[in-house]
Amino acid sequence: MFDARILRDRQEDALAATSRAARFAEDGSVAMLVQTKVAFVYPSSANAFFACSPVRLDGPESEGAAVLYVTDLSRTYFVYNLGTHVPPIGTKVIAQSCSGRWTFRFDG
Repeated sequence: MFDARILRDRQEDALAATSRAARFAEDGSVAMLVQTKVAFVYPSSANAFFACSPVRLDGPESEGAAVLYVTDLSRTYFVYNLGTHVPPIGTKVIAQSCSGRWTFRFDG
């Protein structure tokens, strides 16, 4: 028979693991397609936060079909560039969730 203390410790460990895992996907997905835009002043250095709008892909799901990009300009995410170059305004990048922050890498 298990000791009650052992069961309590296991339950606390499981709850702690669950709370740590939940932080990384609070917004639903851990990755999203975004497009850079100007919110106030576009950054001039690569390692900075860039204003971005989420982009939705639309169109028929069949091999060889064209895609339609639908940008939601009403929403803004600030995404940190881990890369070495400044992306041109309007560049589409994949943003990854990292400890509650969004990041992308643009190397030119």
